[in-house]
Amino acid sequence: MASHGAVPDPGTIDAPASPAPASRRRRQALPRALGRRRVALITDAHRTPEQDLRHRERLYGIMQGVRLPLIFLALLALVTWENWWVAGVLFCVSVPMPWLAVVIANGRGEPRDPRAQQVYKPALARQQQAAALEARTTRPELPSPDPTKDV
Repeated sequence: MASHGAVPDPGTIDAPASPAPASRRRRQALPRALGRRRVALITDAHRTPEQDLRHRERLYGIMQGVRLPLIFLALLALVTWENWWVAGVLFCVSVPMPWLAVVIANGRGEPRDPRAQQVYKPALARQQQAAALEARTTRPELPSPDPTKDV
């Protein structure tokens, strides 16, 4: 029988589990003590290239759409409020917006995961392309009515 303080045999089933160190217990309790919930990350998946393209197109449209109202506000600040500073700042912000919108829209998006297999199978691609072409060009034939059967 092992004495208190001796290391138990790893082969025994009833070996007591070692408690977590105090520093880990404090780190786990800290978010709960501050009133924040811990968020569980369920996946590390990135957006698909199609989703990424849509996101960049949306940003492009928003940035281009904000440009004209900024120029209008600059003119409004100049004419009605006679405030050169506000008009100048709004106008200077609106000038590089088209360039920034194009740079963002032409971005590469999220980098590909280096762990993902990037295998190109040309034979499979040709086979799928031929099957799709055949499906578009051939029409399924309907069975001809049998003249010997009564309708």
